[in-house]
Amino acid sequence: MSSYFQTDRPKILILEDEPLVADGLCKHIRDLIPNAEILEILSSVKRALHWFEKSATPDLIFADIQLSDGISFDVFKQFEPACPVIFTTAFDHYAIRAFEVNSVDFLLKPIEKSELKNALEKLPKRRESFALPDFRSALEKLTSGKIYLERLLVNHQNSLIPVGTDEIAGFQKSELIFLIHRDGRRFVTDFQTMEELENKLDPAIFFRANRQSIIRIDEIKQIKTTYKGLEVFLKNPILSMVEISRERSPLLKKWVLGGK
Repeated sequence: MSSYFQTDRPKILILEDEPLVADGLCKHIRDLIPNAEILEILSSVKRALHWFEKSATPDLIFADIQLSDGISFDVFKQFEPACPVIFTTAFDHYAIRAFEVNSVDFLLKPIEKSELKNALEKLPKRRESFALPDFRSALEKLTSGKIYLERLLVNHQNSLIPVGTDEIAGFQKSELIFLIHRDGRRFVTDFQTMEELENKLDPAIFFRANRQSIIRIDEIKQIKTTYKGLEVFLKNPILSMVEISRERSPLLKKWVLGGK
């Protein structure tokens, strides 16, 4: 299997934010390529960008599409890889088809050892494809369709914990940007601006109510009309009411009714 690589000790980088998936992938790699050196397991776009700024190109990259703070495509838009990339994903097959045309491999989660072996066996035939403009063409094709966050990492008692978007009631900005959990807890996020956060959330589920707040559609209890616009009352004890300006009121009504 290592005959593909130009070194007896190939260097492999993994972008993956699920520890169990990363552990399983590492085990398969060590079984199939015993001499491989796993350089790093990076769980976020931020960490990956920092790594690429100071490190040499590896021999192979395994990249989950959805990382803790965004998508791995954001990394490759800034640092186009000069080595093969095998994407790991739980997303729909349209994504796989788009990249197969351009000779980039995918592994669907959960990752099976036999599937990984098949992907590695294809690499000698496809080696020259990865540094060509085809990679960027494929990347642009896939990212023209938005992929939204499924989970975030938040700060809690000197640790980071993952929170799925299905657990989120909304967000509030007060110097820092806080995630409001549906159970009433509040966590600090690493987002710098509400605009950055808004762009990563599914607009069918989350709405930018005002400069300080983003709300979730199924948290709405009641909407009242005021002379300023609207008051939206929510189920959450922390994010219990937000004000909507007259200018944004039509957008909120359209959103609640399922408009786009």
